[in-house]
Amino acid sequence: MDQKIEEIVKKTSQEIKNIYGNQLDRIILFGSQARGDARPDSDIDVLIVLKNSFNYFQESQRISEPIAELCLEYNVLISCAFATLQKYQEYDSGFFRNIRREGVII
Repeated sequence: MDQKIEEIVKKTSQEIKNIYGNQLDRIILFGSQARGDARPDSDIDVLIVLKNSFNYFQESQRISEPIAELCLEYNVLISCAFATLQKYQEYDSGFFRNIRREGVII
């Protein structure tokens, strides 16, 4: 991962931590950036794992402005997904299996 992407990931992580505080279990970078095979135009995929149940739409709205600001500042797409800790640990979908296998906690 190049230095610019590391900086973006660090700022993204800090924004998420500021918003969610104690509700947050972990933040996981996944996809090509986590695997190390990203191209210059690759997006940054982040899974936000929350301790308790939540409304997906409300959380997407809650995070959209600070993430959009980072996207504009760095001219990169940051894609955020959400899951509860239980869903992240137990769901047997390809999406979650890949994140558990390849994801990097940030």
